[in-house]
Amino acid sequence: MDAVNNGWIFAIFAASGIAAGFFAGLFGIGGGLIMVPVLVYAFTITGISPEHVVAMALGTSMAAIVFSAAQSAWAHYRRGSASIDAIRRAAPCVVVGVIIGGVIASRTPALPLLVFVGAFQLFAALLMLTDVSKLAALQVLARKTVALRLFSIAFGGIAALAGIGGGTLFTPYFKASGMEPKRAIGTSAAIGLPVSVAGALAYGWQGYGMDLCRFAIGYINVPALIALVLGTLLTVRLGVAVAHRLPSRALASAFAVFLVLNGGHLLYSALTRSHPATASHPPSTQASLDIRNPSAGSARVSPAN
Repeated sequence: MDAVNNGWIFAIFAASGIAAGFFAGLFGIGGGLIMVPVLVYAFTITGISPEHVVAMALGTSMAAIVFSAAQSAWAHYRRGSASIDAIRRAAPCVVVGVIIGGVIASRTPALPLLVFVGAFQLFAALLMLTDVSKLAALQVLARKTVALRLFSIAFGGIAALAGIGGGTLFTPYFKASGMEPKRAIGTSAAIGLPVSVAGALAYGWQGYGMDLCRFAIGYINVPALIALVLGTLLTVRLGVAVAHRLPSRALASAFAVFLVLNGGHLLYSALTRSHPATASHPPSTQASLDIRNPSAGSARVSPAN
């Protein structure tokens, strides 16, 4: 029965990766908007310490995004839909922002960090449903020479705190700067690579030496990472192909609905302190899977004392 539970958890990670890969290619996002909530729920079930659940979800998401971002960036580059000049100017600044955000996240308690993740999901839904790139104020700011560097630092920090590749933020910015929409998506996808690499390194380093779980590198859970990457690799190119052939407005609306429901649930759970990531569990209900307990030869649920 426990092996079945482990199998289901691995399958959930892989399914999350499949969805994340598709949306990474379609919208130029890294897939973290899907992966982080799934990881929070799954890590809670597997018995990860509540105080580290959210940070590990963010770190694992960033590590998984490295692979989807690399594939998506290469696919967009081959199609000529990425601005090398914008990437070159943004990359150093975005790395600085990611490192700052990673340090802040690793030192922030689980509750406020979960509130931030939930709130960002709602904000991302708003970005999906509205074209903020048409705002006159943003267009004026985006066209200033220094703007890209400043926004890159800010977007990098937010990306690290939300466990995303940054495409959700960079795409409307580049569109506001006058970049053609498909080129804005491709450029945002490419910037997701330095974002995710810096984020993975930051979370791996910040959690290094902590007794978080058996198969972990800092705040990166390796079994979850493998499942997510396997799922992601299957669909990221499909997302890129769809982005270049079909109108994605309907899909964007559906994805926004998902974000609203999920973000609302995360916020409600965090604010009412009912979410497992913000409260301890009694021994009778807490699972001790092999990925959590180094002394366990297989997954098991501890009986009540």
